[in-house]
Amino acid sequence: MSKTLTLQDIADKAGISLTTASMYINGKAGKYNISKATCERIANVIAENNYNPNIHARAIAGKKTYLIGVIIAGGIDSSFWLDIVAGIEEKITPCNYHMILSVSHYDVETERKAIEFMNSKGVDGFIYSPAMPDANFDIIEKLKKKKPFVSITLPIPGIPSVYNDNAAGGEAAAKCLFDNGHRKIAYIGQLKNWGDPRGVSFVKILKNKGVSVTVFSDVNSFMPKVRDFTAVFCFSDYQVLDLYNEAAKIGIKIPDDLSVIGYDNMSFIQYLSPRPATIHQYKKELGSEAADIMMARLEKNEILKDKVFTPKLIESSSIRRWYE
Repeated sequence: MSKTLTLQDIADKAGISLTTASMYINGKAGKYNISKATCERIANVIAENNYNPNIHARAIAGKKTYLIGVIIAGGIDSSFWLDIVAGIEEKITPCNYHMILSVSHYDVETERKAIEFMNSKGVDGFIYSPAMPDANFDIIEKLKKKKPFVSITLPIPGIPSVYNDNAAGGEAAAKCLFDNGHRKIAYIGQLKNWGDPRGVSFVKILKNKGVSVTVFSDVNSFMPKVRDFTAVFCFSDYQVLDLYNEAAKIGIKIPDDLSVIGYDNMSFIQYLSPRPATIHQYKKELGSEAADIMMARLEKNEILKDKVFTPKLIESSSIRRWYE
């Protein structure tokens, strides 16, 4: 059996000091001005000998593992979450970091187990999308004293957070429909105060304008009452897709009979006719900004502030002006 190559072996084969080899392996070549020729020599030795640092040993020794634990609430079958992960990866990879990814499917216990597992593997920090604002607060409070956390999609008190101001998105949808003369308005979504600020804001803004919004949990419950309304705001573009399909079956024309606004600005809406208006919320930018905050903390020991993105309305021909 061949001998496992050590960092000292790499240094000897490349004709450099152990310190220089360590700097290169740990991604510090640029910081310490290691020459391009030396870097190429080390890289060749590593490639020829299939050298991989022992991550487990580094974790036990309390050294950097260059691993980031990423826990997302939603499934990667959604482009929303895929874009967030892509944003993280694009920023951490040039810094020689890699991610361990876990999907909780909005299950708090799954999140907790993922945090504990990743911590046992010695990740250097966590980028975490909680299922709800107070999820696993106790373990986060304990671990954040030793390892940095960055929250994405929802703010968590006491740690840097990157998220969309979805209440502002709901407000933009409400203003658009009201300004276009609509007064018989429905909302399709699960109206939960902690998880649906867009819906809560939408209903509140219109109530303040004297308009009572009827809330439906899904498209199926809305369709039997569809002719009672002139406009509907959907929690996501996925519901808009279902709505378009069901409306076509019973002869409801958009926007002649019903104005529609979705949420998320998903790529598939470009194939719907008419293309639905939607609230664009930032996705890849969330991941990118969260990664920037994490890299600043790990590489420069800087603590950056929260970053809040304001969603914007993308209008289209799915909205018509309504005249009573």
